[in-house]
Parts: sequence; structure tokens; C-alpha cells
Amino acid sequence: MFNIGPTELILVLGVALVIFGPGKLPELGEAMGKMIREFKGAVNNIDADIKKDLGDIQNEMQEVKDAVDVRSTIQDIQNDIKESVKIDLNAAEPSNDAKTEQNEEK
Repeated sequence: MFNIGPTELILVLGVALVIFGPGKLPELGEAMGKMIREFKGAVNNIDADIKKDLGDIQNEMQEVKDAVDVRSTIQDIQNDIKESVKIDLNAAEPSNDAKTEQNEEK
């Protein structure tokens, strides 16, 4: 995150020691540590919420895709039509024996 070398760190700590004094420095460090932990916790919570929401959105999109899957519906309709046409053709077509009898009658 920050590229702080040892010289810069010593300088910052020296300035903090002069400004806040030796008694307040541990309290300040503790407060900063607590603040950083809370910030990381909040970021993790937000990250988890975003991932959960993304998962919910993906599930909803898949449900919509499945509901609007026209190809399977068209395939089902085509199969139904083919089956009904086969039944109708077989029922409407006289058998060879019936054709022979009709020809003999004429």
C-alpha cells in the first residue's frame, strides 16, 4: 500500500512523539489499530454482501433463462405434432387388405 522505508518510519514516529508525548503514543497506536480492524471488518462485510447479491442475481438470471428456453418448448411442440401426424396418417390410411377388397368390388 504505502512504500515507507525505515528512515521515513523513524521520522514519522519522532514527529508523533514530539506532538503527542510519550504517554499518549500507546493510546494513539491502540486507537489506530482498532480503527484499521473496524475498517477491514466493514470492507469484508461489504465484500460478502456484494458476492451474495451477485450470486442471487446469477441464480435469478438462470431461472429466467430456463423459463424462456424457447428451443426446448419448440422441440416439444414439434415432437407433439410429429406424434399426432403419425397417428392421424396411420388411422386415415386403409390397410392393403382393405384396398384389395375395394378394388375387387369395382
